Amino acid sequence: GPCGLRFRQNPQAGIRIVGGQTSSPGAWPWMVSLQIFTSHNSRRYHA
Repeated sequence: GPCGLRFRQNPQAGIRIVGGQTSSPGAWPWMVSLQIFTSHNSRRYHA
């Protein structure tokens, strides 16, 4: 959907999280890990 708006779909379609909790309306219930691996110095950077 548009930026900042939650995508709406059938909540029973494609359940993939085991043992999760239902989030409140308007909540941001996800976590993100952005990782950059460079071959220059063989390190990972977390943002």
